[in-house]
Amino acid sequence: MPFHVLFVCSGNTCRSPIAEALARKLVAEGGFKKVVVSSAGINAIDGSGASTGALEVAREHGIDLESFQSRRLTPSLAESASLILVMEPVHRPGVLSILPWADTRTHVLGAFAGVEGADGWVPDPFGGSLESYRRAYLRIDRLLRESMDRILQLARSQADAG
Repeated sequence: MPFHVLFVCSGNTCRSPIAEALARKLVAEGGFKKVVVSSAGINAIDGSGASTGALEVAREHGIDLESFQSRRLTPSLAESASLILVMEPVHRPGVLSILPWADTRTHVLGAFAGVEGADGWVPDPFGGSLESYRRAYLRIDRLLRESMDRILQLARSQADAG
């Protein structure tokens, strides 16, 4: 059974799609075949594309979000996740309202990376300038890189236990 990392934000058009694409790239670069990465939004509308700013910033970094389709977080999707990483603290109670027993596997991305407080949150760039999207991208990239060893360690532990 693969280790499933689920990234969650509000609308699943900016931050979590970027995190999903970046994590997928980092996992592939590391050669880890038993890690699955996806994303969802607490208030997402199923089938929306990535926001214009997210598309532009992804292109700047060689990441393809052109065919991305948003989806709303559901109990079954949350239950399928081995690890749920949210973009800011307000998303954690949103996840837990959908699946209360996901408490021990739901973390703010920055806290999971060992970065406490607002420096570990990824502010929502939706409706903001292209520069706000660039800042969000860089923060996600940094926090994911700081988290990747821990994610892969959890994946190996699950594989060893399974």
